[in-house]
Amino acid sequence: MNSTTKPEGARYEIAIDGTTRTYRDRGDIAQQAATRFKTLNPNSEITLRDLQTGTVTVIKHPSST
Repeated sequence: MNSTTKPEGARYEIAIDGTTRTYRDRGDIAQQAATRFKTLNPNSEITLRDLQTGTVTVIKHPSST
């Protein structure tokens, strides 16, 4: 399995600059992971997509909230 293959049970997709990087099954863990990606990549757009509802959230850098 590579990072673009959706694992069974995954509900959230995390993308960096439009490229899927990882999946998570829990919302709280997905949010933490996306925030960590934003901290490591402050100039990149990090998005968190709920695969069940289609909702996409753009993650902001923790220092700007």
